[in-house]
Amino acid sequence: MSMRNETVESLPARMAIVRRSVSSAVTTYAPVIGFLAALVLLGIAFREHLDFSQQPLEPYRMFFELLVAGLVISLLRSKVGLVTYGMFGPIVISFILIESGLLWGLVLFVNVFLIALATYLVIQPFRLGTAHRICALVMTVAIAITTFHIMSDNGTLPQEVNALQAFFPAIITAWYADRFARELTERGWRAPAVRFSWTMVAIVAAYAVVANGTIVTWFMQTPESWAFVFAANVYLGAQSSTRLKEYLRFSNVYGQSRFSVLRASVRARLHNARARLRGLFGAETSRVEPTSVMAMNRRNRLIKQYNPQHLYPELDKASMKRAFHGTGVPTPETYALVGSLSDLSTAEEIIDTRDEFVIKPDSGYGGEGIIVVNGRTENGDFETSKGRKTPEQLLAHTRSIVEGQYDPMGLEGVAVIEGLVHPDDQLLSIAGQGVPDVRVIVFKGYPIMAMTRLPTEESDGAANLHMGAVGVGLSIADGKALGGYQSTNKWFDDHPDTGVDLEAFYVHNWGQILDTAVMAAEVSRLGYTGVDIVVDETEGPMVLEINARPGLGIQNSTFDGLLERTEFVEKLPDSFDLKSPGEKIELARTWDRVDWTEDAIELEAQWARTDADADRSVRTGDPDHERKRESADGETDGQEEVIAR
Repeated sequence: MSMRNETVESLPARMAIVRRSVSSAVTTYAPVIGFLAALVLLGIAFREHLDFSQQPLEPYRMFFELLVAGLVISLLRSKVGLVTYGMFGPIVISFILIESGLLWGLVLFVNVFLIALATYLVIQPFRLGTAHRICALVMTVAIAITTFHIMSDNGTLPQEVNALQAFFPAIITAWYADRFARELTERGWRAPAVRFSWTMVAIVAAYAVVANGTIVTWFMQTPESWAFVFAANVYLGAQSSTRLKEYLRFSNVYGQSRFSVLRASVRARLHNARARLRGLFGAETSRVEPTSVMAMNRRNRLIKQYNPQHLYPELDKASMKRAFHGTGVPTPETYALVGSLSDLSTAEEIIDTRDEFVIKPDSGYGGEGIIVVNGRTENGDFETSKGRKTPEQLLAHTRSIVEGQYDPMGLEGVAVIEGLVHPDDQLLSIAGQGVPDVRVIVFKGYPIMAMTRLPTEESDGAANLHMGAVGVGLSIADGKALGGYQSTNKWFDDHPDTGVDLEAFYVHNWGQILDTAVMAAEVSRLGYTGVDIVVDETEGPMVLEINARPGLGIQNSTFDGLLERTEFVEKLPDSFDLKSPGEKIELARTWDRVDWTEDAIELEAQWARTDADADRSVRTGDPDHERKRESADGETDGQEEVIAR
């Protein structure tokens, strides 16, 4: 009887769950289903009104070649993990190779690229603004392509080079040269060379598929397939699967063979597919992940969910500087925000009157455009992170920032001139040079992972992993070092230059560092962010910048996966969102001590009871509590003494 009543009572609730699930599915999928239906009807109309035995779409073949090339490159980027210079560029260039042939097409492209690159290096000392710099590159590329055409007409080069379509990659090639040269100047040869190599691989792969013609012809002759291919592309793009390249990148973090990881991934996909189907009918379901490692696709979905797009215009360095100063978040003193050419007189005054400062663009990637001025020489020049510079060169660099050299869209930028941070002796003594910093990943107000980036001789004193700095994972619980990692997939027990043990130190002022990181994340209003902090010798922890799309290399530094920790926080009851920043930090440190595996609610209850007992002991003057407190303080002092030694 009770079972029947329970079933009857639960039926309305179950039906309500089904209605909500169906309603949500309709809201999400109805528009795309309608679009797919329109494509199906269009394909049927083509089939009924055109005689495909006469190949009626052949005159429009190039559009289908572009479509197939785009599909190939999108798969290489999202599923294999190739890092290329854009997506539109490789598509167009692969299409050009169809007309000119693979060999001479690549020869033409590479030669024009090298000519544009040489042009950039020739005009670099003049610090041209974006518009004039790109104009100079396009002029050079246009003249170079014209020269190749004339040489082809005269028989010096094959007729394939004279294909009319060879004109189209002129602007793209100029843009490639500009991007490559900028990265070369800021980050050295390795990073841009790798990106350019993968771009070439993507171009050749797309060409190979399109040149074969089979897929393109099939796609042209079967208009009914258009909807299917579109749906497949949407489905693949919506999946947060691990890219093939990431199985290599995070091989040490996975802790098992690549075959085992792939097998676990397949099992997880099947489970999640069944779970989605059951969820439509009101059944309780849970999603599973094959590993604890967060892959790029999964991170991108997390960012879309927790970092609202409308916040991005307010996340440049200049805007965040204003926000930090206005809310009391410690950050280096700002001397000037140079946002127009009329403000250059302010920058000139700072350069004339100060010996130490930092010039950086308000937007940029991987430390691009940052010059650290360490002091003035006897003849009035400056010692900087980019070598010796004259006051005129520093002013010209500021001008180039304002004119948009480091803006992603080439628009006008803002040059931030701020005070120079003098790093605390602890991390500086470990690195031996530069300005070491600490990155803390903050998710929904909880610090979940951290590392310190230590400059090396290879990185030329920069705390940049892509340039050769060493990332050392840090425990959230107490700031203990966990070992070193370099982006070339090298792991270190000791610092490569100073020989300091990278597993035998605790970062000083750890509590203040976490407080500062959480405070900065709260000001930014981002749900998932990376906060970069440097410890000044007199001011303590100070925020350098906020990252709305923090990299994933921190997982190699900590030998642990981010996904496990983000899912841990996501599964917390809603009441945990209402915790104060201090409570969130203490909870995160508690969870870190048990490796983010224990029941969160029980741990929170234990923490609350301990805190309540402490308050009660203080009120009643419990001597045992005072002895325990003195003992704990003694242990802390002892630990600090060991750290100092």
